[in-house]
Amino acid sequence: MDKKERNIWWGPPRRFDDKLQERKISWLELFYDLVYVAAIAQLTHHIALHPTWNSLGYVFFIFVLILWSWMNGSYYHDTHGSEGIRTRYFTLLQMLAVAAVTITLHDVFNGYHKSFAIAFAIIQGIITFLWWSAGYYDPSHKKLNRYYVMFYPVSIVLFILSVFTDFSTANILWGIALAINYGVVIISGPSVVKELKRRGVTYQTSASMVERFGLFTIIVLGENILGIVNGISDVHDKSSMIWITFMLAILIAFLLWWIFFDMTGDSEVKPGYNFFLLYNVLNIPLLGAFAASGASISMIVSETEMQTHNDVRYIFGIAVAVILLCIIGITYTLQQEDEEIPVMKKFCYMLYTAVIAILITTFFSNHLSGLTYLLVVAIILITPVYIGTRIWVRYRIFHDEKNNAI
Repeated sequence: MDKKERNIWWGPPRRFDDKLQERKISWLELFYDLVYVAAIAQLTHHIALHPTWNSLGYVFFIFVLILWSWMNGSYYHDTHGSEGIRTRYFTLLQMLAVAAVTITLHDVFNGYHKSFAIAFAIIQGIITFLWWSAGYYDPSHKKLNRYYVMFYPVSIVLFILSVFTDFSTANILWGIALAINYGVVIISGPSVVKELKRRGVTYQTSASMVERFGLFTIIVLGENILGIVNGISDVHDKSSMIWITFMLAILIAFLLWWIFFDMTGDSEVKPGYNFFLLYNVLNIPLLGAFAASGASISMIVSETEMQTHNDVRYIFGIAVAVILLCIIGITYTLQQEDEEIPVMKKFCYMLYTAVIAILITTFFSNHLSGLTYLLVVAIILITPVYIGTRIWVRYRIFHDEKNNAI
């Protein structure tokens, strides 16, 4: 078996210097993302059953842990993935580990943490090995991944140690591991920038990773649709008002999709490591807020637990506000043409106004029925969409006429 044939069957990771800025998202990556659907469904289901701030905070903690594994797996594949069997093999291992974590989530929410700790230690181990192997096969990459190789094993040890502790101590150890996992990206920044500068390269988040985040956002947004359908399904007497509530809830989910992808969908992240960091950081609360809104909207449309209405609406309203604020922040990290900047600024100002209006409506929503509350939120969201679309259409017409004149 010659070297070329061996590389097809197994082969080393793709070199960092061979990173593809323009590439098609592979079917393997899309399949990999689907395993996270089950995890997100478990998390949102728990919020729907226990719509309290304490429950929301703990679910977000677990969500951020799981999101770390998706981000690392995705960035590794984007940078070092290949067509060889090796990439498929390790993707399968990650999917098995994530599925195992998902299976143990119910135990964690009931105070039994050991199986979760073991499953996540396996995820951590796989990801650590992958980053180490990138440097092993490509020694020039060691300067870029050395902090990952140094600190990720510490997190493995923390997860393993948590197996032998009580639940409270385990959560503290997981929190430390979480801080290490995300902190490595920040700590390694200066050395990565320095090394790339030496090579005459500026760090650039690939267009394919922006697309991956967009696809993952759609997966999380799907939980909104699922939450709405489940909420309506739980109502036995489906009157006309229930169907109107259903349509309003779907409309709100659609408007959130519209706003997000119109403002962020077709743009690339600005060059530079700081913009890469900010883009990733903003996506964490964005995705968490999408998940929280999907969980809480199922309770709003069903209106079955009168004593929890205010908390549920607060969770939903604040989640929608966080989504809009994160979208505004993400637009700052994206490349825009000079002529587009004034248009985008106007749209951002409208979203700031929408955030204030939604929060005010939410805090006084105890005087409103579920249908009325969703109607007001829908009107607030559709206003910037309508005005923004008119502004954008006028801009495109002016832009096209200007180009034709030239």
